[in-house]
This record gives sequence, C-alpha cells and structure tokens, in this order.
Amino acid sequence: MPFRLMCRRAVALGLLALAAGCNSSTDVPVARVRGVVTYRDRPVAKASVSFIPDKLGTIPALAKTDEKGEFVLGTYGANDGAPVGSCRVAISLAGPPPPLPPRLAKAEAAAETMTMPGKPLIPTKYFSPDTSGLRAEVVEGKDNVFEFKLEGDLPR
Repeated sequence: MPFRLMCRRAVALGLLALAAGCNSSTDVPVARVRGVVTYRDRPVAKASVSFIPDKLGTIPALAKTDEKGEFVLGTYGANDGAPVGSCRVAISLAGPPPPLPPRLAKAEAAAETMTMPGKPLIPTKYFSPDTSGLRAEVVEGKDNVFEFKLEGDLPR
C-alpha cells in the first residue's frame, strides 16, 4: 500500500476513533500502561503510540515516546492509562514534510504542507493497527508494561 494512502487511512482511523470517543462513556476502567519502543535495537523518540480497544465505542489511549523511546499512555487525561481489555496497537513516526517547490504561492504552500507526510522513520506497517501485528492486553489493577521491538525495512 502506498505510503500516502497509509497516512490518509491512519488519519481517518484517528478521526473515527475521536468521533466514537465523543459518544463513549468514561465508565470504561483504565489501568496504568507504560512501555518502550525500539527499532533496530535503538530507542524510537517522538513516535505516536495508540492503543485501540477491541470494544467498539471505547476511547483509544495515546502517547508520544520520549528520547529513550519510553511512553506512558493516557485516555481521559495525561498518563491515566489505557482502557482495560484487548487492544490493537499502532506506532507511527515520520520526518518533516519534504521541501516545497518555490513556485507555490504561500497559501498553496501552507495547504500542501498539511497534506504531504514526511519520510517514514519506521516501517509503515506499524502506522495502522490493521497491519502492525501488535496487540496488548491491558489488565486492571496492574502496572502494565510493554516493549515493542519494531523490525523491517523502510520504504524506498
């Protein structure tokens, strides 16, 4: 699947998750979740980590990795954890958007910058919970710790 299409699907998935979350209840319990993301045995800094619960209508948990590749998920607030239960996991990280041609006007350049993803810095299969192959079981009352060792080649 082309990278641009994967990015559009990831954005669409995020918007759907937010829309579903707007109607969901805060009654779903959360448990502390933290972890680390590595690629080729090195920490992955500034990556977006998403835990998408299998239970429909449940708000996903989100986090950004720090310089050590470590993250703490939040669902209803910062660092409050992830919904209890089985979750699909997506991890994404792209560089800055490519430079724009000088012939574009400023308004066009601004619009184009918003639609052009940067070069992926991890394999794009991890960008979507449908293709990542990553899953996590969040257990209530437990300090859930996950290590995601990403593998594979970057697209050319």
